[in-house]
Amino acid sequence: MSQLDQQDVADYLRQNPDFFNQYPELLADIELSHNCGQASSLIERQTQVMRHKLQDYATKMSDILGTARRNDVQFEKTKRLVIELAAATSVSALTEALKQSFINEFHADAAHLVLFSKVDITDKHPNLSDAQGNPQIIALADKNWAYCQAFKGPELLQLFQHSSQLKSCAIVPLYLGDTALGVLIIASNTEDHYNQELDTLFLNHVAAVTGRCLGRLT
Repeated sequence: MSQLDQQDVADYLRQNPDFFNQYPELLADIELSHNCGQASSLIERQTQVMRHKLQDYATKMSDILGTARRNDVQFEKTKRLVIELAAATSVSALTEALKQSFINEFHADAAHLVLFSKVDITDKHPNLSDAQGNPQIIALADKNWAYCQAFKGPELLQLFQHSSQLKSCAIVPLYLGDTALGVLIIASNTEDHYNQELDTLFLNHVAAVTGRCLGRLT
C-alpha cells in the first residue's frame, strides 16, 4: 500500500465533507492555531473562513454592480449621442454633435472629424477637415475598429494645433460597409484616459452609426 501524503488526505476530506460526522471523536484531537497564537476550535476556524469568503463575495458583487451602473450610464450617454447623430442634417451638424457629446458627456478635451473625401464649403466647422490625401492620416483608419494610444505623431499634432496639453487619444475609423469614409479622433489631457485596456465597444457602436450618417450626408 502506498504511503498517503498531506495532499491525499486533503483531497479525501474535500471529497467526503461528512467524514467528521462519522468520526466525531477525532475533532477532540485536532489542533488549530489562531492568528494571535491561541488555540481555536474547528467551528471557530470554519466561521472565520466563511466570514472571509463572504467578504470576498461581497466585494466581487459590489464590483459587478458598480460595473453595471457605469455601463447603464454609458448606454444612456451613447443613446443620446445616437439620437443627435440621426437628427443631423449636415456634416457640420454631425461634427458638432460628436464634439459636444465627447467633451461634455464623456469628459474628453478635444475631438476632430477627418473625412477622406473633400469637405463641402457649406460644411465648414473648426473640428472638421479632410485628409487632403495625407497618407499618415488615412493610415489611421487601416483597422475597422476603434483603438486607443498615446497622443503623438505629426498627423495628430497637425489636427490639434491649438491643443498642446493632449496626452492620450481614441482613434475611431469610420466605415460604410468596406469603404473607409474618415476617422474621428477623440483626445484627452489625461495620460491614461484613453489607454490600451479601455473597452472600445461603445466607440465601435458610435463609429457604425456615424459611418451610416456620413453615407447619407456626403
